Amino acid sequence: MAIGARDRIDAMLVKKYAMQKVDNPIIQTSMIDPNKMYEAMNDYAQMHLSMLNIQQKLKNTCISAIAGSIQYTKSRNLKSRRPKEAVAAK
Repeated sequence: MAIGARDRIDAMLVKKYAMQKVDNPIIQTSMIDPNKMYEAMNDYAQMHLSMLNIQQKLKNTCISAIAGSIQYTKSRNLKSRRPKEAVAAK
């Protein structure tokens, strides 16, 4: 991969602006302290993690409560049911 002008127009632009002096932009200092921003991001992440843990515990509690309250009823006796071929063979 070559660096530089690819065609005649690019070469003309490079030649035109080669002698121009461009000031580097001055990066202004942030109004927010980076340490405070980091602490805020950390607090948000910790709160989100705590909420996920609480949600998982609540989900597990609901699943166990539902499983504990299920009442299984016997609707029919499956063992006494025989295939028709076996009954006809007797």
